[in-house]
Amino acid sequence: MKPIIAVVTGTGAQGRSVSRAFHNSGIWRVRVLTRNPDGDVAQEMKKEGMEIVQANFEDRVSLVNAFTGSWAVYSVTIPPWHQSYTNKMEEYDQGVLQANAAKEANIQLLLFSTLPYVGADFMGLGGVELYDAKARTNDYITSISLPAVYLSTSVFVDIIHSWPTLMKTSSKIEFWDYVVEKEKQVVFLWVERDLGKSVLSIAESFRLSGKPLLEHPYNHTIQPLGSWRGTWGEIAREIEKQTGIETEHTVIADADERWNYELTKAFIYQNNHGLYPTVEFPPRTFIDLGVKFGTLEEFIRAKVVPMLRQS
Repeated sequence: MKPIIAVVTGTGAQGRSVSRAFHNSGIWRVRVLTRNPDGDVAQEMKKEGMEIVQANFEDRVSLVNAFTGSWAVYSVTIPPWHQSYTNKMEEYDQGVLQANAAKEANIQLLLFSTLPYVGADFMGLGGVELYDAKARTNDYITSISLPAVYLSTSVFVDIIHSWPTLMKTSSKIEFWDYVVEKEKQVVFLWVERDLGKSVLSIAESFRLSGKPLLEHPYNHTIQPLGSWRGTWGEIAREIEKQTGIETEHTVIADADERWNYELTKAFIYQNNHGLYPTVEFPPRTFIDLGVKFGTLEEFIRAKVVPMLRQS
């Protein structure tokens, strides 16, 4: 019988990537947790052969019921100010609730989507709750002795076409990012292509290890995850190169009006810290597990150029 992975927020950007990678492997059964099982994305995933389960992400019983019978859980928390999230629970409390439910449901492995710890002293920002809540959750999961890996993500390059952050006019392409300087090195993750197969590689490493999961070398480790290190300026130049259209790049000072000040603080952290400055990308852990990551050139060719042709 195939092992089951339950994917929290399974119809979101991370959830879709993870769900499809596990489903397409032919090794796993996928249980997609969603607040709206009748939505278009959920129904499309159902047609692909995945199990769709309605779950209340702020209710212990609902989560335990949804997790029961699964071998692994992909755990995601969402800031309560996020435009697509209608609940009220803070991220740390969401993470604790999911971890406790996973333990109660006898889950073997928790795969937690996290971010680096910033802390209150960094640049006088008073912390970055978008990052710090997730990082504190790592510590809680470790404290309850639940086998887990902390997958520490980076800048989602997919926002270029999903938000989107570019617009084609009659004479040029207008492209922008928030706060981060044009040539500041950060780490980009192609979520749709690379997140799911990276998570799958880690899960398979645990499943096939033949040893107690708490003794696995990746247990309770933070695994930075990104496709490449680069700059927003490089992205703009690659768009111009592949389209032959002048691309004007603008840095917008903050993201307050569109989102929340916590997101602006996260961008300030990226601009001043760069994200995982001592880590090689793509990460050696995942390369050793056989993951082949996408490149900037492939991303622009596959996702951005087709979108611009349709506009």
